[in-house]
Amino acid sequence: MVILNSKNSNQEVVGQLEIINEIKIAERENRPIDFSNKTLADFNVIIDKIKYGLNLENAKILGPVFLGEVVIIGDLNLKGAVINGSLYLGKADIKKDLIFENSQINGAINLVGAKIGGNINARGLITAGFLSLTKTEVFGDVILENAEIVSANYDDMMVRGDAFFGTANVGGNLNLGKMKTEGMIDLEETNVGSNLVLTGTESKRGAIDTTKAKIGGKKII
Repeated sequence: MVILNSKNSNQEVVGQLEIINEIKIAERENRPIDFSNKTLADFNVIIDKIKYGLNLENAKILGPVFLGEVVIIGDLNLKGAVINGSLYLGKADIKKDLIFENSQINGAINLVGAKIGGNINARGLITAGFLSLTKTEVFGDVILENAEIVSANYDDMMVRGDAFFGTANVGGNLNLGKMKTEGMIDLEETNVGSNLVLTGTESKRGAIDTTKAKIGGKKII
C-alpha cells in the first residue's frame, strides 16, 4: 500500500528522546501526551501506564506503533494518522475510546486480548495486512463502516487482508457496513450486545458466516 495524503512529510522527525521527554512533561502537566500533526520515527516505548490519554491525530509515523499491554487512562486518538508499519495493541487496556477514523496503516492491526472501555471508531480506515480483534473486549460500539482491509507483501510473504472478530465481546453495535476486505471476515463465536450491521459489506473470500455469532439485537444486511 502506498502511503497517501500526508500533509507533514517535510517536518522534522521526532525521535525517541523527544518522545520520552513529552511523556514526562504531559504527566507532570496532567494532560494527554500530544504528538498530533507531528512526524515520528516510530512509537515503540516500553511504558506501563499513560495517565491522560495519547493524541496522535494526523501524525505521520515512519515505523510501527507498539503499545502492547499498556494501560491508557483516556483516549488513544489515531484519527487521520498515517503509520508506515504495524499497529500492535495486544492486551492493551484503553479506558475510553480507541479512534483511528480515516487512518492509513501500512501493516497489520493487532488488538488481540485488548480491552476498550469506550468505542472503537475506525470509520474509513485503510490498512494493508490483517485486522484482529480476536478475544478483544469492547464495552461500547465497534465502527468499521467504509473501512478497507487489503492484502500486502512483506519480505516476499503474502499477508492476506483478513478481519478477525472471533471470540470478541462487543457491548454495543458491531458496524461493518460497506467494509471491504481482500480476505475473510471471521465472526465465529463473536458476541455482539446490540446490532450486527453488514449492509454493503464485501469479502473476497465469499459469504460471511454469522451462524456461530451471538447477536443481542438484530442482524442488519
